[in-house]
Amino acid sequence: MRGRWPLLLALALTMPVGAVVTPVLAQPWAPGQEPPPAPPKPADPAQARALDTLRKDTQGAANDRRRRYLRAAHDLLHRYWASREQPELLFEGDKAEGCGVTRVEHPMAFYCPPSKQIAMALNLRRSVKSARGKTDHELLLLDLAVLAHEWGHHVNRELGRGPYSGGLGITVKQEELAADWRTGVFLGWLLSSGALGVEEFSQTANLMFEMGDYERISQQHHGYPKDRFEALTRGLDSQLKVGQRLGDWTVDSREAFSRPLPADPLDQQLGRRRYEVQRFEIDRSQQIATNVLGGLLGAASCVWGSQQQCLGMAMEQGKGRAHGAYTRRELTLFCRNGSFDVNEDDFGVQPLRRDGKGQASVLAARDCPRT
Repeated sequence: MRGRWPLLLALALTMPVGAVVTPVLAQPWAPGQEPPPAPPKPADPAQARALDTLRKDTQGAANDRRRRYLRAAHDLLHRYWASREQPELLFEGDKAEGCGVTRVEHPMAFYCPPSKQIAMALNLRRSVKSARGKTDHELLLLDLAVLAHEWGHHVNRELGRGPYSGGLGITVKQEELAADWRTGVFLGWLLSSGALGVEEFSQTANLMFEMGDYERISQQHHGYPKDRFEALTRGLDSQLKVGQRLGDWTVDSREAFSRPLPADPLDQQLGRRRYEVQRFEIDRSQQIATNVLGGLLGAASCVWGSQQQCLGMAMEQGKGRAHGAYTRRELTLFCRNGSFDVNEDDFGVQPLRRDGKGQASVLAARDCPRT
């Protein structure tokens, strides 16, 4: 030890004032490990459009095209979120390492945090009733939305849960809504990039939430379509602006899009303008029917069933949920008297202020002649 002190003193005397001696072991990573990987290059709209071109490729077998497309989407999501670590993407038949799964099988779609693996083994035509008549190109968008959701879980752990991070304990519902919100952010970016059309988006969103729960290894299911649609559109809103053009569609709100219909001779005579619109609508008919039926069955079980059956039915009262979906309608705007009408709804002509979506007022402010 005595021989080291003169050496240390000599080093201290020859160093410039203010210099700091950095210990050899003070590295940002443990000895023997490689430096941490550099963050991925940011995604740009051209890469998004290239992914959409790949989706429409017809070369090779359908399953090979699907895997090729999802691998490219997986890389794009990595760049888009600038994730520090890219999860491993697994398909049906692959070996898995965590979350109680050793082999990926249909209908598995999940993100496993301990192993950092994403599994995409859903056969959508078997999982989603409305998907059975869709083309492979259409179903690849649904696959993409599911993959974006699973990526949302991964990014939640790196960047937080955004608007769904409140509360002392994170619930399954908060985690799922945060992943849906991130899905909406990504899909909104694709829309703005010209890599996704409005009609494709609305169809994909409807199919996505028809699936309900697609965390197929979780014991806690989370099928609440209304809340999840709202989380998705909230994410969408972060990427789109009112008045923004998306092809021949215009953004009227985060839940409504429009494009003008060709004028006919009556339009000028009646002082009207007509639009094809996509509107996110809440359907409560199934919720009401479910709760009414549940009430009748509950009453019957209390009359003829056991105490346990009666209690069980009582616990289920009011649990029928409202469903939401993008609907394709025709909206007619009457500029002369400030009213509007949406076809195939339960209402007639109404004042602009009665449009709960606010779409009619947006269209009037944009297109009605000012007097």
